[in-house]
Amino acid sequence: MNQLEKQLFRDNVGDAEPRLQLRTKTRVDTGRWWRKTPLWLCVMDDELVLLSVSRRRYIERLPLSASQQTHYNHSTGELVIEPAESLQCNRCALSPRDALRVLNFLKSKKTTKH
Repeated sequence: MNQLEKQLFRDNVGDAEPRLQLRTKTRVDTGRWWRKTPLWLCVMDDELVLLSVSRRRYIERLPLSASQQTHYNHSTGELVIEPAESLQCNRCALSPRDALRVLNFLKSKKTTKH
């Protein structure tokens, strides 16, 4: 993450370190003239954090308990965060390996809660 992204993360989440931090292939309009900025996916102990920053800031937080139906769509190459009707970006383009890392973390959280 660059300094703006780190600052946005700290301002919203605090000093907690993410368990997993991935730069997705998805790009978000944050006010740059010629291009969009990359979307970051951070998995915390109890929530998912999506963020991107340039001239404007984009950050969304979702409890892990609200994302238990998340899956990887092989045909589009996207991690689909479900059920997440409230998210502006509920699809993140990731490699299959990175998506598997996220899904394994979500699965381990699901099994420890039951």
